[in-house]
Amino acid sequence: MIKQTTIQFALVTISLFFSIISFQGNAEAISKTINAGGNGSNWDEFNPQNTSINAGESVTWINPMQVAEPHTVTFMKDPELLPPLFAVFSIQNNTELNPVIPSPNIEPTIMPDQSNPNNKLVIVDNARSSAPVVIDSTKTNITYMQPNAKYTFTGDEIYVNSGWMFPDGQAPPGAPPISSFTLMFEKGGTYNYICIIHPWMAGTIKVN
Repeated sequence: MIKQTTIQFALVTISLFFSIISFQGNAEAISKTINAGGNGSNWDEFNPQNTSINAGESVTWINPMQVAEPHTVTFMKDPELLPPLFAVFSIQNNTELNPVIPSPNIEPTIMPDQSNPNNKLVIVDNARSSAPVVIDSTKTNITYMQPNAKYTFTGDEIYVNSGWMFPDGQAPPGAPPISSFTLMFEKGGTYNYICIIHPWMAGTIKVN
């Protein structure tokens, strides 16, 4: 009798153990998809704009457009962190800029540096807008991620950006081939995001 009860208890325990594993695996696998842009009248909207998920679930954004129009998914706690799409840097006059893309029609934008005659100004892409990047709450730890990044969002970050997402296979030559961005949300709360290329594009993730 004791032996039979022990066996039954063991079977119930094993069954419960695998049920928990199965539940956790399903929770990790749950992911919702949001279109960043689209076709026709909603090319400059997130669809859906408002999404509700549970803590531990993921959201993946994709760019489904038929033309190479980029969008970003950008979470920003401080409006001052809205990055310019391009940035001006001062470099020495004797610095040579050699194009990598084999095209006969490329020229960098260069201007004189009025504050320093030995330098010139060059306008370049701002990686804080075009690349996947995370800035933590201290504003000192900055992490650049690979294209099509998958990141665990804690909610404490002050800046999380997908980079410029193009439709799959339509990224311009030299641009990172970003077509998706995935966040797994750890904590409950309401998180707002925008596209920094089209700042009127806005969306909300509500995490229960």
